Amino acid sequence: MKYQYVIQLAIGFLVGAAATLSLWAGLFSGLELFLEDLLVSQKPLRDDIVLVAIDDQSLKKIGQWPWPRAVFAWAFRELSRSSPAAVALDVMMSEHSRLGTTDDAALRDAIADAPFPVVMPAEAGRLTLQNRGPLRADSFLLPLKEFTEAPGADIGHVNLVTDADGITRRFPGSVAGADSGAAYAPFAETVVRRSGKAPRVPLAPDRIHRIVFSAPPGAIRRIPFWRIYEGNAPDDLAGKIIFIGATAPDLHDERITPFSRGSTMPGAEIHAQIATMLLQGYRLNPLPGRLQTLWIFSASFIPALLFILFKKSRAALGANILIGFIQFGGIAILFDRGIAVNVVHGSGAWALSTLALFGYRYFSGERQRREMRRAFSRYVSRDVLAEILKDPSKIALGGAERNVTVFFSDIRGFTALSERTSPAELVALLNRYFTQMSEEVLRANGVLDKYIGDAIMAFWGAPTSDPDHAEHAVDAARGMIKQLALLNAEFRREGKPEISIGIGIYTGTAIVGNVGSDQRFDYTVIGDTVNAASRLEGLNKQYGTTIIIGESTRRNLKKTYDIRPLGDAEVKGRTEPIHIYEVCG
Repeated sequence: MKYQYVIQLAIGFLVGAAATLSLWAGLFSGLELFLEDLLVSQKPLRDDIVLVAIDDQSLKKIGQWPWPRAVFAWAFRELSRSSPAAVALDVMMSEHSRLGTTDDAALRDAIADAPFPVVMPAEAGRLTLQNRGPLRADSFLLPLKEFTEAPGADIGHVNLVTDADGITRRFPGSVAGADSGAAYAPFAETVVRRSGKAPRVPLAPDRIHRIVFSAPPGAIRRIPFWRIYEGNAPDDLAGKIIFIGATAPDLHDERITPFSRGSTMPGAEIHAQIATMLLQGYRLNPLPGRLQTLWIFSASFIPALLFILFKKSRAALGANILIGFIQFGGIAILFDRGIAVNVVHGSGAWALSTLALFGYRYFSGERQRREMRRAFSRYVSRDVLAEILKDPSKIALGGAERNVTVFFSDIRGFTALSERTSPAELVALLNRYFTQMSEEVLRANGVLDKYIGDAIMAFWGAPTSDPDHAEHAVDAARGMIKQLALLNAEFRREGKPEISIGIGIYTGTAIVGNVGSDQRFDYTVIGDTVNAASRLEGLNKQYGTTIIIGESTRRNLKKTYDIRPLGDAEVKGRTEPIHIYEVCG
């Protein structure tokens, strides 16, 4: 059995190694992102982050897009009365107004006069990932310098990373120009810092960070831009961070997010979500590489240990399913706390290991059980077979010393019987006889050891424990005599010769187990007890009896039987005589 343990542990190791290599190779990354999206859950939002929405209603009230710069200038002057902590204007103004310099000057003066910081967007062109430092951009789309020269003005990059499946999940920690080297922090981080609020999540400039979305689209408080423009701003904007951006679908500033569920999220709201993440301390970092490898190998080894622990495949499978639920629950809890354990490779290692081990158990252990069932079903009762299958090691190659009762029966005058019948008739006669007699042995939970010519050998007390094995052997012998009487009545009616038998039963210690080679063996008993039972069967001719038992068998009988002492008998191979008895009736 030890080699099976080694194989099962090897399966766990190979699955873990394969899953780890797959992780390092970046396989199934798309599926991983999809599964992680399923773990995204709502989190508390900030009441000091507000989105001023350039929505359809505002477009209808104010006019066709793009608006004059004076519209935003007027909105800034209206917001000045509300004293926000900072304003992030997510509207690109990289070219001069079509209405002339007066329009640009109106916005420039409004930003310069604003009592709050104003952060404007920078959008990088094609990005290049460097070995160290921030991402490099081939080009930048920047706001006009006249808007950003004011002391309270600042710039933050608005670049977001959209994955191959079209979902926005990440943003660069910093983006630098390829030529100038000037680096821009994320739009949301810049406005948070300029507001005077301290971010609780530090952003590494040389990394691409995961966005921890707090809620689905529309969850962040929205105020229509037209309300600000018309001087109808709410009274509670003091100290708040305000994002101004497009939410109208026709302006096409929308992204699909893990929270979308069929609806898109405006770009300005995504940046507001990033600001929420920074201020709330939400983060989502992958489990460190070594710990992720340890997790994968644990997920593949635990099923192997459970299959070694549980003998029954169903029990092992059930335990592994429970472990799988526990593992996924642990992954979900860690994900909610900002640690992303790889779902595909962690759960995949567990699932693949469980299936491989179950398959190995089925095609090796279960095949062995099926072979045992086929091999023993004809020689033991269903109850005994069930006990054998519970622990197949009981019949492994080799033997163990057990206290058993051994049974021998033999047909009297078989030579004369064979001379009076044809070979075909003799075989048919014996088959009917053996069928009836074998059923009595099995009915008494005995083991049919073998047929030796016209003789039957059986035993009780192994492989399963049977405290009443002596009684069961005697009951089987008596049952055989009754069945033989019925069978002889059939033979008489058919004109066939009748059969008489002798039975010997002896109880004692014997070696029980599989005897033979690795390729072919028999489950049997050997020892002096077997020889004694065989000799007692032969004494029936001398004493004119049918069933003879030894003293050791009589002492183990608890029920009352009609027994007649026959005295002591010399048995070949024994120095001491055996006190023997006849079982009558």
